Amino acid sequence: MTFLSPSSLLFLFAIGIPIMIHILNRLTVKKVDFSTIRFIKNLENNAIRSIRFKKWVLLLLRIGIITALVLMIARPVTKGFMPGWISAELESRLLLVIDNSSSMSGKINSLSLLESSKKAAMLIPQIFSKNTTVNIIQTCPPRTLFSGKINDPSIPLIINQIHPTVKYDNLWTVVDSLTSIINAPEPIKECIIFSDFQNNIVPNRPLLDSWKFYLINPGEINNNLSINNLEVVSRIKVPDQLLKLKTSIKNSGNKKITNTPIDLLFEENRVGQVISEFEEGSNKEFIFQAYPEKKGVLTGSIRLPNDDYLNDNIWFITAPILDKINCLMIGGADEEISMFRLLIDAIDPEMQLINFESRKQPIINRLFIDDFDLLIIHNPEAFTEAAFDELDIFLQKGGGLIWFSGGMEIDPTYNKYFSNIGFPKAKEMIESGSGIFSVNIPSKDNHLLSDLNVRKLENELPECYRYVKHNYSNKHNVHFQLNNGDPLLLEFNRGSGTIFYFTSLMNLAWNDMPIRGMLVPLMYRLLILGGTDELNTFPVAIGDTKWISLDQNEVRDQWEVKSPSGEKNLLVPDFSKESIKIKNTDELGIYEIYQNGIHFTSFSTFLHPNEAISKKITKNEITSFFPADRYRWLELDNNFINNFNETRQGKSLWKIFLLLATVFLLLETWIGRPIPKNIKK
Repeated sequence: MTFLSPSSLLFLFAIGIPIMIHILNRLTVKKVDFSTIRFIKNLENNAIRSIRFKKWVLLLLRIGIITALVLMIARPVTKGFMPGWISAELESRLLLVIDNSSSMSGKINSLSLLESSKKAAMLIPQIFSKNTTVNIIQTCPPRTLFSGKINDPSIPLIINQIHPTVKYDNLWTVVDSLTSIINAPEPIKECIIFSDFQNNIVPNRPLLDSWKFYLINPGEINNNLSINNLEVVSRIKVPDQLLKLKTSIKNSGNKKITNTPIDLLFEENRVGQVISEFEEGSNKEFIFQAYPEKKGVLTGSIRLPNDDYLNDNIWFITAPILDKINCLMIGGADEEISMFRLLIDAIDPEMQLINFESRKQPIINRLFIDDFDLLIIHNPEAFTEAAFDELDIFLQKGGGLIWFSGGMEIDPTYNKYFSNIGFPKAKEMIESGSGIFSVNIPSKDNHLLSDLNVRKLENELPECYRYVKHNYSNKHNVHFQLNNGDPLLLEFNRGSGTIFYFTSLMNLAWNDMPIRGMLVPLMYRLLILGGTDELNTFPVAIGDTKWISLDQNEVRDQWEVKSPSGEKNLLVPDFSKESIKIKNTDELGIYEIYQNGIHFTSFSTFLHPNEAISKKITKNEITSFFPADRYRWLELDNNFINNFNETRQGKSLWKIFLLLATVFLLLETWIGRPIPKNIKK
């Protein structure tokens, strides 16, 4: 127990008054004439002893009355987190941190967590003394909104101007930075955090020992379904083929949800729906299939009905639906170029999908491929360093490559260049002699070969007579494997580009693939997958930077971005990187990029995973980086200010001492009352 007005304890000396009166009464002797003392002796063992006991009881009660009244005036409190009399008399520093990240827009009884927190925060100044300097901070983006004395009348207005966002905040990093950076000479340092503590990533080092923390939890969201992710499973994205999408939905509330419609929309038109129910804490996955409505950039979304947290009820998608593939084939001989031209004619006889160009170039000095989406290189004899640099830039920016290895890769001169791009390491040329190498049947879950338009795939697999043996790693996905375990077709990535790598040439002297029925559908898929540039349409988390890749001749055009809310801003390309950098992705939805006023591409934003309700940190987890004597955890309720004050300064006990004083006074009055019959006698 401690006292808010300890100087009042000086009045305890007043207990000496009844003691002095008691002593003086004993020293005062009054003479009474009696005819005989015979009756006095009879009273000595009973009445006199009773009178003495009564006087002692009255003395103690009077001392108790004075003591209880003095203690009441001294404002006694239980031991709080901060001794009240210290914080009242010394200068102090207060950090008031208000979380305005996405999850704080969740609602309890139609009032958002942020609104409840702001209302409570506006009452905080009345608890602290005028000697307190306060810093008011919001977390999204991290910003100090006010710094000054706590009795400043503008504080409620400043707190009320904190707006909700859909962004993610790294709460503990913000708090750690503030407590470390702010130069606070005050002897008392306190930090109040209003947050739902969604981020379960704890600090990697203890927070400063000189600060005391109050963690204010505004409550739990009861009714909430959340979309955890949305993935376009189909890699072939063309208008005449079903697009397959997979989504995961979780019930992160605390009650069962029934008859819930889940809608798939393309261009704001519903193209799929499923009705389901969710038990408390359950998680379900759903597969949707629908045909894209048009070529170009497809925009769409998965949507849930409104609940207590709206930001995780919708997930936007953008996907490139192939329009035209600009394809360049570089070969070492006319026969090779003719074979690929026949193959392209079989795939796209009316040239509606593929713009095909070819070059006879056995020694590749330069590539000049800025205007192409896909590059096919078949059996080069030599490759210069400049060509390797061009190829690497092409792949980094999302270009596709189909490479046929003919033996040049074995030359140690090129090891460094191939290794930088991520090619498998070529070892030696292998020939079957009088036999053949067959191809194993691929697994059923191979996305490249699934649903391939071939009646019996096992009858159309090629036989190989010659190939280049390669060592590969787990970064290389093997689609075709020879019966001796060596790969025939691998897939891997370089930057945003996709590479399909054949270890054998498209030549009857190497294999019989050119006469197999699977060649046309297989090459069709490789062209689609390699020629689809998903770099510009790839989604980003809210607040992350988005890069839009450009061709060299597009950099000087006029560029503009339109946000989901309709706001338009001009963009200045980065000439050195031939791309556009978009920093302000603070809205949930689809951003549209325009080139000279014409739509160029789109990309979507999605909610940061740490803003999902299920990511909430628990009170027990707090103790892993906060010692018990450094923090207090409080729930935000209707009696919050009183609870906070009692937690900080202790619970007030003056009413108890007032009650004791009243009881003592009543007892003293009752015991010390005059008894008429005794007076008469």
